[in-house]
Amino acid sequence: MTREELVAYWTVSAQDDLEVMESLFEKGHYVWSLFLGHLVLEKQLKAFYVHQIGSDTPYSHNLLKLARESGLQLDDSQK
Repeated sequence: MTREELVAYWTVSAQDDLEVMESLFEKGHYVWSLFLGHLVLEKQLKAFYVHQIGSDTPYSHNLLKLARESGLQLDDSQK
């Protein structure tokens, strides 16, 4: 896949999960909504990683690790 295709893959997948997350939240399924919220953030960070670094993402679910390796500078409140 090209860089653009990988960014699009992660972005579209995150958008799909966001829609499901919002639906679950509206129905009161807060735990599952939160779980999907983590996946949405993870996928958006992976899209950003590919955009910034240009290669496929590390196999990790650690949001802070993905953010750091993407070059994002987070303050304590963002962490």
